[in-house]
Amino acid sequence: MKPAIELLTTVTRGAAGRRVLGALGVLVALLAPVAVRAQAQDELVRSLSKRMMCLCGCNQVLGECNHIGCTVSDEMMRKLRQRVARAEPADLILQSFVQEYGQKVLAEPPSSGFNRLAWVMPPLAVLLGLGLLMVMVRRWRAQSAQPLPARPRVSSELLARARRQAALETEDEPGPEEKR
Repeated sequence: MKPAIELLTTVTRGAAGRRVLGALGVLVALLAPVAVRAQAQDELVRSLSKRMMCLCGCNQVLGECNHIGCTVSDEMMRKLRQRVARAEPADLILQSFVQEYGQKVLAEPPSSGFNRLAWVMPPLAVLLGLGLLMVMVRRWRAQSAQPLPARPRVSSELLARARRQAALETEDEPGPEEKR
């Protein structure tokens, strides 16, 4: 570590050292925007690759396709990097991929026209199901709260006559022991 510090102090001494240091400062100042732009391009590529699907059949997002040697995702990522390097707007890049590969390249359907149903129907189905469930529970509670109907009144004469009739009908038939 000490030799590097000594070298730095030796280089910065005198007029030649100041020129070298000044040239390094200018070089850093010129290269910093390039590094920042490259980082911004990489971030845009990552963002756009998460909004598109890999079309190799894996049903994964383009930036996360984990097939080893997947030629489809490699080719699509190459095209994406080229278009980002040309500073094309993100919407134009997505539209060019849609024109080349079709709507299936988009990870989420656009929320316009008929595709809006894909966004609206799931919450509506849940709300409709909850509403139907509430109606059914209220009906079941209303039915269980009603009193049971009263037993029909039977006169004691009618009950005694039915018991005599049953006794007569069961006395005449042989029981299971008598049939043997």
